[in-house]
Amino acid sequence: MKKFSLLGICLFGAFALSAQTSVVKEVEQALKASKPNYSAVLKQIQPALTDEATKNDPLAWKLAGQAGVGLYDELFLKEQLGNPLSNDEKKAAGHGLLDCYVDYLTAIPLDQQPDKKGVMKPGKLTKGMIKTLNENYNSLQTAGILLFQAGDNQGAYDAWEMFVTLPTNPVLGGNAPKAPADTILGQMMYYQMLAALINNSNDLALAKVEPTIKSGYENPEVYVYGLEAARRLNDSIEMVKIAQLGYEKYGTSNITFIGELINDGLNRNDYAACEKMVAEAVEATPDTSVAIKSQLYDILGVVYERQNNDDAAIENFKKAIEVNPQSGKGYYDLARIVYNQAVRLDETAQNEAERTEKVNPKLLEAAGYFEKAYELDKDGLTDIPNILYRLYYRLGDGYQQQAEKWENM
Repeated sequence: MKKFSLLGICLFGAFALSAQTSVVKEVEQALKASKPNYSAVLKQIQPALTDEATKNDPLAWKLAGQAGVGLYDELFLKEQLGNPLSNDEKKAAGHGLLDCYVDYLTAIPLDQQPDKKGVMKPGKLTKGMIKTLNENYNSLQTAGILLFQAGDNQGAYDAWEMFVTLPTNPVLGGNAPKAPADTILGQMMYYQMLAALINNSNDLALAKVEPTIKSGYENPEVYVYGLEAARRLNDSIEMVKIAQLGYEKYGTSNITFIGELINDGLNRNDYAACEKMVAEAVEATPDTSVAIKSQLYDILGVVYERQNNDDAAIENFKKAIEVNPQSGKGYYDLARIVYNQAVRLDETAQNEAERTEKVNPKLLEAAGYFEKAYELDKDGLTDIPNILYRLYYRLGDGYQQQAEKWENM
């Protein structure tokens, strides 16, 4: 009985080994057909890539990669012939090519064989795989785009990562494709940042900032995306570092960078540094750049406001409006500081007469600025109706109609 059981186990093991080897052979034959069903082949070969009997067989990996690149070529040709791909087809095409590279880079080391002196040499499968990897290298960019269009942001990131790193991949060594210009690699890394941010993979996005900048690829959005990634990670040190680099490169052409540096100064209560920075930025900004110059004056107003210097703050908020009469933010900040003054006066007023004489004019002045701000930027300043409702309610008799108007907006 024991001998029978042992024999049964041996037979089962031999059958399992034969079955997995058979799958590899069947796939090999299927790929030789005039029109292979690449999707079916890919599905069929997958168990062989993890089974103990075949997972170290370079042929299994080579066949998987061959099916993947075949699927990519098939679907890419379909689109080139004017037949738009569905999102599922774009994913299949993108992953087909990307997985081909992963599979071939797995197969090449497995395909090595020792010569008579014991030195490892490439096997018979390697030459063809290297040829395929080199011929399709630039198509990795397209694979990433297809995956990005299909909403597979991690897949897009991985495809572009393969494009960026393949020229220095140690598996290929001297057989690796020649690296494109640094700026092209930089552009791919920029795309990776975008895909990673959309995917909320903020650490991946942040890690691409420095190499993208070093590549020479010039785009202020690199710094903007880097700032956003650092902000999501609560990495204030990286935020300041990236903002400084962005400001040094682009000055005030993008107000984001100096705004972040000034926020850092405000957080450290270094008001003198903030004032100096804004003054230099105003001086360096041409008068024709009215929107930027207006924002700078508005920022300076906030700096003075933080120091409880209302007069200087109001002066700069008014400058912001003077430079750019379409600045909803300028009107909003001016309204806000005047309204706060009115509230403080109201809290200390001794009687109704004093309130009417000193508080109400301030409230009405603030109301005018708030209404103008809302007229200019309804979408961005959505809290204004509630503020105006409370403001007119505070004014009391004679202003009920205005209060009701803003309450219902």
